[in-house]
Amino acid sequence: MRSLKTHKIKKGLFVMILVFLLLPVVQKQFQLIELSPLKGSFDVVECPNLTMKDWFDGDYQERQQEYLDKNFGFRNLSIRLFNQLQYMLYNVTNAKGVEIGKEGYLFEGGYIRDYMGISFIGEESINDKLLNIKKIQNELKQDDVNLIVAFAPGKASYFPEYFPEEYDASKKTISNYLYYAAQCQELEIDFIDFNADFIQYKETIPYKLFSKGGIHWGEYGVALALDSLSSHIESKRGIKMPEFGYKETTFPSNLRDEDKDIANAMNLLFEYPSYKMAEPNYVFTKQANTVQPKLLIIGDSYGYGLTNSPIINNIFSKVEFWYYNKEVKPKRKLQSDKVKDLNVKEEVRKFDVVLLLSTETNLFKFDFGFTESYNESYKETKIELEHIIQSIKANEKWFSSIKAKAKEKKISLDEALKRDAKYIISKKKKE
Repeated sequence: MRSLKTHKIKKGLFVMILVFLLLPVVQKQFQLIELSPLKGSFDVVECPNLTMKDWFDGDYQERQQEYLDKNFGFRNLSIRLFNQLQYMLYNVTNAKGVEIGKEGYLFEGGYIRDYMGISFIGEESINDKLLNIKKIQNELKQDDVNLIVAFAPGKASYFPEYFPEEYDASKKTISNYLYYAAQCQELEIDFIDFNADFIQYKETIPYKLFSKGGIHWGEYGVALALDSLSSHIESKRGIKMPEFGYKETTFPSNLRDEDKDIANAMNLLFEYPSYKMAEPNYVFTKQANTVQPKLLIIGDSYGYGLTNSPIINNIFSKVEFWYYNKEVKPKRKLQSDKVKDLNVKEEVRKFDVVLLLSTETNLFKFDFGFTESYNESYKETKIELEHIIQSIKANEKWFSSIKAKAKEKKISLDEALKRDAKYIISKKKKE
């Protein structure tokens, strides 16, 4: 009798193990349970195509094994369960670059290292960059375009008291941000320092402007930044922009994705614990004689916080975002969405305000190649201009008409040649 009972137990265990082993296969084939996709950056492995050569070389088998390792059923659930246990038992995360600070505040290590001055790129490098920006700023000002350098807030500067134990915030040295801000002041470069503002807001604003599990500014912080930007532009351009206010401030139970972006990258089984974030409900008032400038933002991911806000399209007539000076957002119709395909020198003049935006951790690569792309466009236009002027001079009839224009308009021959050449370039681009 005992033998029969033991046999049934063994048989039951065998069936359970078999079912457990077959479940991933069944899930992979039929998707019985809908699982949330993993967040963050990772490589997607495609199923390899079978060829005779790859089979006999052994390449197919290796790639098929890699595909199966990354695509078995319940893989996402298994990873989330493993990550959850790692976090609960050892207070560690497998998310690349993410560090867990005191009281569960999450940071990206790059922000902390920049705050501490570890990633300082040197005075000479920063001075050279700012002198180039200053030159372009002055040039654009002549065409009534305001180029403004903007330092986005950084979570490390806002929450240094919550750094992981291995960082001693009292031992910080000069950082890229501190030197950039000081030199902008020294060189009289038009700039706005949201980072300094946010540090001051800690003493005056009753709400936290960064979440525990996010790395970007919260919606209330974005509103404060846009209010400051609007006031700054009004002062510089001598205009009155539309105003906005707050009807009320709410604290939704569910955080926005932006307020839990690095927590999501941890890919835990359960939601990362955090406090609620303040979200204002806006009131826009229509006023007479207000101006809505055209705004171009060139910068890092903090630009999304501005462009996604319901405020921005109520105070600006046109908004475009060049993400890291590479991609145009939103994509233009029937045009390339790559900045490298644009004549940057001409494009920036289609806006009233150009905002060069970077947070502290990205200042080592500021201004994301903007000055280079601007000056390259300038060189290309200058070469094309000279080529057309030479063509005019080579055509006797055309050259004579330009001389007559110069005399009639009482301008120099060089100026008349440049005007005609510029007109031809402009006409070509429109065509």
